Amino acid sequence: MLNFNGQFQLNTNICYGDKSISHRALIFAAIADGISTVRNISLARDVLATAECLRRLGAEITFCGNTATVVPIKSLPAAQVVLNCENSGTTARLLAGLVAGLGVSARFVGDQSLSRRPMDRVIKPLQSMGADIYCERDCLFVCRGSRLSAIDYTAQVNSAQVKSAVLIAGLFADGVTVYRENIPTRNHTELLLQYLGANISADDNVICVKRSALRAFDITVPNDPSSAAFFVALALTKGLRATFSDVLLNNARLGFYRVLANSGARIRYDNVHTVCGEQVGNISVFPGAIKPLYASERDVCDAIDEIPALAVVALATKGTHVFCGVDELRRKESDRVQAIRRTAAACYQRCTADGGNLVIRSDGKLPRGMYFDDCCDHRIAMSRAILCQIAGGGSIDCAPFDISFPEFLTMMGVQPLKLGLVGADVSGSMSPRLMAYLAARKGICCSYDAVNVPPDVSDADLSAIIGGFDGVNVTMPFKTRVARLLGTSVPSVNTVGKNIVTQSTDGYGIIASLRSHGISVNNAKLWIVGAGGAAEACVAVLKKYGCAMQILNRTASKACYLTDKYALQTDIARPDGVLTFVPQCPFEQSIELPDSVQWVFVADYKGYSGAADKAMLRDITVVSGLEMLYNQGAKSFALWTSTPIQHGYKQFARSISSENFDVKRR
Repeated sequence: MLNFNGQFQLNTNICYGDKSISHRALIFAAIADGISTVRNISLARDVLATAECLRRLGAEITFCGNTATVVPIKSLPAAQVVLNCENSGTTARLLAGLVAGLGVSARFVGDQSLSRRPMDRVIKPLQSMGADIYCERDCLFVCRGSRLSAIDYTAQVNSAQVKSAVLIAGLFADGVTVYRENIPTRNHTELLLQYLGANISADDNVICVKRSALRAFDITVPNDPSSAAFFVALALTKGLRATFSDVLLNNARLGFYRVLANSGARIRYDNVHTVCGEQVGNISVFPGAIKPLYASERDVCDAIDEIPALAVVALATKGTHVFCGVDELRRKESDRVQAIRRTAAACYQRCTADGGNLVIRSDGKLPRGMYFDDCCDHRIAMSRAILCQIAGGGSIDCAPFDISFPEFLTMMGVQPLKLGLVGADVSGSMSPRLMAYLAARKGICCSYDAVNVPPDVSDADLSAIIGGFDGVNVTMPFKTRVARLLGTSVPSVNTVGKNIVTQSTDGYGIIASLRSHGISVNNAKLWIVGAGGAAEACVAVLKKYGCAMQILNRTASKACYLTDKYALQTDIARPDGVLTFVPQCPFEQSIELPDSVQWVFVADYKGYSGAADKAMLRDITVVSGLEMLYNQGAKSFALWTSTPIQHGYKQFARSISSENFDVKRR
């Protein structure tokens, strides 16, 4: 989770090398005739995935800051190699052409998102060249060594990645490889190959390439216009003047800027010069009124990665906005057409997709406090982050900016307080939603990440993970272990921070929840079901209220340990209340509630409990663990941020009542 409060200070004086050129520069350096240097290279995870795959193929690549030094492949791997492309379609498709050309046997794999993206579009033309490449279960595709022959191929889809794969393979093929395009796509591959001395020509949408050797090089990658686009959108919608220096000005990458300029946006290019065959210069934007946007099919092709940013401008601008031929957006890291529609719905604006076109109808008014649930698409996440800032605040559940733009927050000029949750299985935790709610109410810019850590993690690694946060919640099975590592006087902790006393807020959460239902625990007789860290923290707190307690636990030895440690009773026959800290299980379901029980507390905030079921049948008060989660989380948040504890459980519960968590308002 990342919460924005509408406060930012654009910082355009940073380096953010173009991702498309960075991929290609690394690939060509790996097959050049000497050592190459690539300066201002993008350090995006996509580019680093390409670098790692090239290492697996035999290249030596080292990074010093944002400069890469590449020693080309000297000997090819003899056995099949596994190339992990992670989330990067560019890595998979371009390296398909390289691997086919090199005659290497390789198995291409990727993450869940990449595995859903179409690969036939690159496999089929390479097969036509004689490549032994095919789809196989549990991977993207497999390529085996083979000799390539040139082809004359007409593009079936508008894809610079497919074109690049064929041209790269053509560097190794017998004859002249011809690639024909219906609509020109970005031509970074052609320009860089020409610059490096390849035998390649391009004319009237027809590119021809022959077997070629590439010379070693030393280049500086221009800054990325796709990354800058999100902040151009922010500047224009907030009425700010901004200049972005040394940006790639390739015409096939300026569709975003062209659409805006045609709609009245004041955009200026200056200091234009040539770097490794590419036009580079400064982009300046100035405050001014913007009319409704219209993007032709060619515009969409040239702005394919920036359509989410254009959608942000559309949502913030009154009128009907039209984007033609957007079907390719459905085949990106996510279905971006659907993601944009959901983004519009969160803004109470209309967005329809019909006949391959996307239409946004907006009144230009954005609601504050939007919450966007999990979307692991980096460009959708960036567009939603910008939208939150334009609206004056809001949260996104997932912020994978490092896939394409690690410098995103630095350029935005925000430094979120880094908070998190550490446990063995926290992927389904409600805590990120809770922290987004609390942060929004207080207007605090912060992140909150749920981190799964294996139970057998070393003490050193566990300490390092916790130390990487400004504040962290600790959950099972690490509560007692972290207490020991930090040398605290309490047996179990759940709240750690750089500037606070390490403690457990579980007890506070329970007491506050019970009090909200008019329940007093002073001198109460209680059953405690469970003997883990949360149960022990509760026992330690309840002892201060003079409670008499008996532990009920499936493992008798653990119950005896807590009984002896806290001098508890073993024969409470008529408890006033029952607190259960174990998941619903046969043991928990077997517990019968005596007639004396007036209330039941269930720590499981999803409400699964045999004890709770029995209590409700008898109209006995049941206190939800969600309420405890809220109260203990509110106290943790107050400690980390030095703000008062926020009381607002009922409002929070209402905000999460819907099961459709993709996008909604608080």
